[in-house]
Amino acid sequence: MSAEDFGALQAALEQLGGGMASGTWPADAHPGFHVLPRQGLVLGYAWDEPSRTLTLLSLERQGVEAT
Repeated sequence: MSAEDFGALQAALEQLGGGMASGTWPADAHPGFHVLPRQGLVLGYAWDEPSRTLTLLSLERQGVEAT
C-alpha cells in the first residue's frame, strides 16, 4: 500500500470514528462499509457504542473491470 493510500485510509477511519462518536454520521450512510473510490479501497468496519470503539474488520482493493 502506498503512503498516499495509507494516509487516505487513516483519514477515513478518523472521519468514521469521529462521526460515529459524535452522532453526526449521516443517517443514509451504509453502516459497516465505506468506499474510498480514488484509492479503490473498501473498508468493512464495526462500531461498538458502549465502548465507543471503531474496529476495522476488512480492507479490500476493488477490482478494475475490463471494458
